Amino acid sequence: MIFFVYCTERYDGRGERAIQDDVLINKVRTGNKQALRLLIENYKHHVYKVAYSVVHDEKEAEDVAQETFIKMIDALPSYQNQGFKTWISKIALHKAIDAKRKKQRKQEELTSFEEDYLYPDEGRVDQMILEKEQNRLVHKAIDQMPAKFQDVVKLYHLEGRSYKTIADKLELKETTVKMRLYRARMWMKENWKEEDF
Repeated sequence: MIFFVYCTERYDGRGERAIQDDVLINKVRTGNKQALRLLIENYKHHVYKVAYSVVHDEKEAEDVAQETFIKMIDALPSYQNQGFKTWISKIALHKAIDAKRKKQRKQEELTSFEEDYLYPDEGRVDQMILEKEQNRLVHKAIDQMPAKFQDVVKLYHLEGRSYKTIADKLELKETTVKMRLYRARMWMKENWKEEDF
């Protein structure tokens, strides 16, 4: 038996590890969980090293290794005994490259967002300044209205609250809220000019 294994190894150019792999793979295909654990144990360091050589980050390499073994389980039925170490190395390499690309895309998106936020274009800066100034003028004008109109106008026009919500908040009837808003509009027409804003 030993002589037969030795001859087989010499004949097909494969070592004992390769033969052991084939035995484990056949067992895994029949649902043997212990064989799966052994197969993962045998290659976890190798897969990690392949992943780390691409991503250069310990935590990320661990994640890639885990994804590699998940993919291995899914793809094992199509494995054709073509050299397991090479086969799983390719899976690990592809997973690591994907992970690296995703990380780069996220960094590019974040950089782009930061640039837009920290260094907005000139037109947007002007727009932001105008909006801020207009907002300040509107608040100032509302503060000059009769006190009973101020809260309903702010809640309805600036915060977009419904009549019912305003009524509940100010402990008024809905009809009172509607009436105050109507009178506030009349007051605005008489006292505000469009050029003030």
